[in-house]
Amino acid sequence: MADSTSLTPWLDRPHHGETRAVVDRFGTEHHLPVRYPNVTATPLVQAEEEQPGLFHTAFALEGFHFCNRIDLYAVGSVDEGALLVDTGHYDLCGTAFLDRMVEAIGAGWEGTDLFLTHLHDDHVGNVPYCLHQGARHIYRGVCRPYDPTQAQEFLQVTGAVAAGDEELDEFAAFLMGEGNPLFQDAVSEGSAFDRAGWHLEVLDTPGHTAEHRCLVDRERGVLFAGDHLIFGAPGVMQLQADQHLLSHYLESMAALRQMNLRQALLSHHEALAGTEAVNELIDRIVAVHERPLAKAEAVLRAEGPTTIYQAAVAYDAGRPVPLVDQPRAVRARRVATMFGYLDYLADTERARRHVADDGSLVYEAR
Repeated sequence: MADSTSLTPWLDRPHHGETRAVVDRFGTEHHLPVRYPNVTATPLVQAEEEQPGLFHTAFALEGFHFCNRIDLYAVGSVDEGALLVDTGHYDLCGTAFLDRMVEAIGAGWEGTDLFLTHLHDDHVGNVPYCLHQGARHIYRGVCRPYDPTQAQEFLQVTGAVAAGDEELDEFAAFLMGEGNPLFQDAVSEGSAFDRAGWHLEVLDTPGHTAEHRCLVDRERGVLFAGDHLIFGAPGVMQLQADQHLLSHYLESMAALRQMNLRQALLSHHEALAGTEAVNELIDRIVAVHERPLAKAEAVLRAEGPTTIYQAAVAYDAGRPVPLVDQPRAVRARRVATMFGYLDYLADTERARRHVADDGSLVYEAR
């Protein structure tokens, strides 16, 4: 099998040259680049069977910018095999917990499959380790394979090129999955996995990323939410024209609410139990968009026809540090988020959109 770093070339950027050693089932040591040198993890739950056939591991994280814990789940039995839902990242939570999960289920690595809710590295960073241990299949959502023109398209359509800010390309490429091999089998709505009496149906849930997928057992009312349901800003970042990510995201929230889910297994928070608690979070996520959308609409009314980049600059004008002085990773995220806001306003006929002569998208209030 290929060396683990060759399977995930987007990790081949060591932080100050540091590496972290992991040992596979053959006793071979692999040195993987350190991405998060300041993160420490404290185990909270270790391969605990919380319901028949459902296993849970969780860590509290310190020093990780995006969240303060990571929760990982697996479903399976000795006879039917295991399905790990996401893998974590060796730099955040190590790899030993994966072996504990597989051992607790009893199916062995040769009977283990992986389901990836989305391709952010805190969810897929341990895929190479799982492959070295002998995992069978890796399932993920459908997404467009990365090519170098995509980052340039993002800069062009958002107006970053016209504004003279072309330093966003590296982070945009990272968010688009530069070097990501996409792993094996793409799955869409209607696919399902049966393990240990669980019938896990795939839901297409774009929003947090274009390829995001959830799993639901409708009879049990249990949702494996990935990052589709999170506390805090949902982080819907649009990177390509006509993705309509925020529209799809909010539509999926309405659909989830109608399911009357009884439990939501979240990736960065303890599980939510009870339909009332789950629907309260869904309502909170929908409501949190009202203010930024109104503010983005107000920017269009004040600025007139504007590019996405210009709207992001105007939106951030009241912050202590203006957009143009932020690190390029922050600028890229805020421009991508504004892209989602403005396209949603156009989708809901609160704004008009046209393509300028230089290829940038221009929006104006109706």
